[in-house]
Formats: sequence, structure tokens, C-alpha cells
Amino acid sequence: MKNNQELRDRLRLKYIPFDPTPELIAEVEAFLSMSDAERSHKLETAYNEEAEFLISIETARVLYKAPIDRHHGSITQVKVDAYPERYR
Repeated sequence: MKNNQELRDRLRLKYIPFDPTPELIAEVEAFLSMSDAERSHKLETAYNEEAEFLISIETARVLYKAPIDRHHGSITQVKVDAYPERYR
């Protein structure tokens, strides 16, 4: 991928904790598309290196901020539409 920011936004990761080859990107996308229960089960049954990799993906996901949230500033209709619960 030519731009890591594009990849980070697409995967909703704060950082890319792996060498972004097409195979690993597909693996990460598949993992992130699982339900919470499926991801938890996969983590429980993963061995050392795989578990570390999956935990690093989960950590990068938790730390991610959507582009709309990255810049402080005025409240826009886009922000209100994206997060109505924040602006009640």
C-alpha cells in the first residue's frame, strides 16, 4: 500500500504493527471482521507468536481515532451525524 495512513484508516488501526504485505493485510482484515466472541476465541487458542501478533492488532485498534476525531475544533454537522450520542 502506497500510504500507511490509508491502510491505518481502512483497518482502523493507530499504527501498523506488521510488515504490510498483501497476505498479512488480508489476514488482519479477516481477524478484524470477526465478532468480539470469535476474536476472543481465536486469541484464547492462539500460540505465543500468533497471540502476540493478534494482541498487537487489538491494541492498535483500541488506540485508533477516526479521522473525524483527530482534529480539535468546532462541532460540525458531520461530527454530530457520526456521533449523535456525544452531542445530546
